[in-house]
Amino acid sequence: MKTPLISNKFKKEEAQLNKILNEYLDLVYKNPILDSDKIAEIKKEFETPFNFVAIGKVKSGKSSFLNALLGVKKGEEEIFKSGAAVETSKITIARKGNKEPEIENDVVIIYKDIESLEGIEIIDTPGTDSIMEKHEKITYDFLENCNLVMFVFEAKNIYTKSDWELIKKIVHQFKKDIIFILQQKDRAKEEEIQTSKKELIAKCNEIGIKDPKIFVTSAALEMESQEGSGFEEVREYIFKEIGSHEKKSMKLKTIINKLRDSITNNESILEKEINTIEDYRKYYETLNMFLEDNYMFLKENIEITIRDSIISYYSMKMKTLKDKVISLYKTQSKVKDLVEAELIQFRKDTNDMFKDIVNRNLNDILKEQNKRIEKMFSKEEIAQKVKDEPYLKIQLQTDIERYFEDFERLIQRELHKVLDDAFKSIKFKNKTLFNRIYLTRSITKSIEEEISLQEEKIKNLLNVLIDNFLKDMNTKTKTKMLESHEDIQNKIDNLEKYQEIKRTLENYMKQLEKIEQAIKL
Repeated sequence: MKTPLISNKFKKEEAQLNKILNEYLDLVYKNPILDSDKIAEIKKEFETPFNFVAIGKVKSGKSSFLNALLGVKKGEEEIFKSGAAVETSKITIARKGNKEPEIENDVVIIYKDIESLEGIEIIDTPGTDSIMEKHEKITYDFLENCNLVMFVFEAKNIYTKSDWELIKKIVHQFKKDIIFILQQKDRAKEEEIQTSKKELIAKCNEIGIKDPKIFVTSAALEMESQEGSGFEEVREYIFKEIGSHEKKSMKLKTIINKLRDSITNNESILEKEINTIEDYRKYYETLNMFLEDNYMFLKENIEITIRDSIISYYSMKMKTLKDKVISLYKTQSKVKDLVEAELIQFRKDTNDMFKDIVNRNLNDILKEQNKRIEKMFSKEEIAQKVKDEPYLKIQLQTDIERYFEDFERLIQRELHKVLDDAFKSIKFKNKTLFNRIYLTRSITKSIEEEISLQEEKIKNLLNVLIDNFLKDMNTKTKTKMLESHEDIQNKIDNLEKYQEIKRTLENYMKQLEKIEQAIKL
């Protein structure tokens, strides 16, 4: 049984890791809050197979060597075309797959669904003596990223100046592992092979390669399944140095560690974001509780200090006015004109008094209100947030003061409407001596009824105004605060989503731990 080039162990774990990588990559790209740095690189590193670059001059037997290495038998279709100038002048990559060939930037990619290409790709470069400038750059790109360089010489001849210039660059510039293949041994005599080996060792020593790995092969023998081809030694070396279980395990562990670092970083990002959102949520929850509690506080205080004061004052003034009106009615003949004049003065006096009552009481309530705001913003849940953004408190205070001013104007306007209706329904008829007592009694009764009606109107009006004002204030305050932090509100809306992502990341970490345990040797 032939030694495989690359271990097929851990295929199950590779599939699991690939699934996690794909899901994680998709998760990160769909959520901009997460750090996507290096994720694509990790994915690319995972998907990048072990790759071998074959180099050698034209007719060195390089393509035949690669075909034999991949298990192509005599009479079977070649993977790498040998002897065809068109093909050998291009860089050719063999990958596992079932697709039509592709050409990318003068690179031919061939797909073969064969077991020997599992987990690897083979890169066949143009002959060193025919590499054009554009091919040279591409070749160097592949050399920079390959796992192993296989330099193929014709067994009879290892000396070409351009070859050794390239070998020197591979070793010193690219710092890549390199093995030397003396190919076509079936066409060389043993003494020729030994001479080539000695010359190869000497040239390697010259450029600093102290213990070169040299393999003597015959693709022809290997493709005919004959012994002594030298390919098993090559396969054993590649498996041991590049593709062993240990190497595969190390690669997967490297990917796992890099992926774990990325997940840990994103967990930290999420944790910080969730904590920030929790802080803001607590702030808004505290604000809502404050506003609800404040509604009852203001309602009670405004009813006591404003509504009751207004009603009490109004009642007192109305009763005084009643007595004046009745007195006028008893002693004067032009009652209607006199009563209207008295009402004008009454409205003026009352307006001034209302203004004084409303201003004074509202200011007192506002002072108490601001104390409550200060207390609310000192709560532990939001103290730090307020420290970072003190304008929140100022904004709340400013807005509520503005709402109170609006409320003051609203009360005055609506009370004016009620006052304008005072005594309008009462008929002040000129009286005679005959019916004076009767009419006076009638007017007195009418005025008293009017006073009661006015008092009820004012009471109902004030109740409605107070309730509407407070509800409106709460709504506007909440809206204003939320608008100030629209982005935060959006984040609050995403809190559950972020928590779910965090749980997903935690699950990925658990899965990675299981995979890591499974690939331990």
